[in-house]
Amino acid sequence: MTALHDLIAGFAAIGATDDGGVCRLAATALDKRARDLFLREIGNRSLVPRIDAIGNMFGVAILDPAFDDVVITGSHLDSQPTGGRYDGAYGVLAGLLAVEAVRERCLANPGAARRNLAVANWTNEEGARFQPSLTGSSVFAGSLSLQDAYACADGDGVTLGAALAAIGYCGVTPLEYRPVRYVELHVEQGDRLEQVSGDIAAVSGAWMTRKISVVFEGDYSHTGPTPMPMRRDALRAAARAIEALYVEVAREDVGAHASAARINAYPNSPNVVAGRVRVWFEIRHEDEAAVVAISDRFLKRIEREAREIGVGISIAADDRRSAPLLDPDGVELILTVASDVGCKALTFKTITGHDALAIQKRIPASLIFVPSRGGLSHNPREFTAPEALDKGYAVLVETLWRMVTAA
Repeated sequence: MTALHDLIAGFAAIGATDDGGVCRLAATALDKRARDLFLREIGNRSLVPRIDAIGNMFGVAILDPAFDDVVITGSHLDSQPTGGRYDGAYGVLAGLLAVEAVRERCLANPGAARRNLAVANWTNEEGARFQPSLTGSSVFAGSLSLQDAYACADGDGVTLGAALAAIGYCGVTPLEYRPVRYVELHVEQGDRLEQVSGDIAAVSGAWMTRKISVVFEGDYSHTGPTPMPMRRDALRAAARAIEALYVEVAREDVGAHASAARINAYPNSPNVVAGRVRVWFEIRHEDEAAVVAISDRFLKRIEREAREIGVGISIAADDRRSAPLLDPDGVELILTVASDVGCKALTFKTITGHDALAIQKRIPASLIFVPSRGGLSHNPREFTAPEALDKGYAVLVETLWRMVTAA
């Protein structure tokens, strides 16, 4: 579908990196450029624009003014620092065109619509600049307060509230319709569809994720003359802990995923033994008991090993994201639609977080995957073939049509 591919290319130019990727962090000037362009695209299609207080953006197609209900589709326009062009943006832009297509179909079938339809761009899905991730959708769902979301600060101490205000996206026009269903189209970010030559996945739920931020407290000293037995090296304790995480995951041997992807060291000088280090750890598995077993054993181990070298630890954050199920009726509908339009479809749980998981706490939510070549994601080389994007779009359009016209 040429229009979809052109839109993806156009948005990929905003924050384009030299290696072919996209760096468009939430509430930055580049995010503003993408938001401004999306707002123009909403207007170009005569959709009703709405922007709520956390900056979530909506383009509403009023299919029948007699109804207050609205079905929402969408995703996010912010990216990771090493992002690609499909993650998030595909769902927003395919959603934009799908809303337009369903509206045209409703105009050709008067009286068919029983709900209105909207496309959404959710604020700070990635959590690259501000934590926690899924911020805008969590505020929308009511699981995160607006005040707490505004207070999230980046590494420079700038809050999300201040950053949104600076780019002019603390909105004052919340969605006035009653949301009843949500559908998100996304690239898989894994290789399960590719392995079985599948076209579509109707995602049934998510793995549990536990994100733990640990602070290691040692003491500062000169890297040269300080005697080795006197050093209380927080970075050494952190290094031990990173390796310990992988050892504990392998010991459990249940296929869990884990990482230590971010580290802050102070004073971060080549001539000073680090006295304070913070590391962000995470463990994922579809069985919550496995995640708890690995992470609890890991925490006990690193406390003991840090103490052995004179370093203390404290837990700065411990975020347990349960393994939620997505709307089972939505799963069945997507599988049926995929079959009807000639796509090979299957169902499985997502390992990654998505706005649909946050929104499921308020309304029934569905998640549709299309393949990612090699399972590569959060990488400039992420790629989904044009024909795969088109198949996902076709399934989204038909799914939305059936949702807005169902009795």
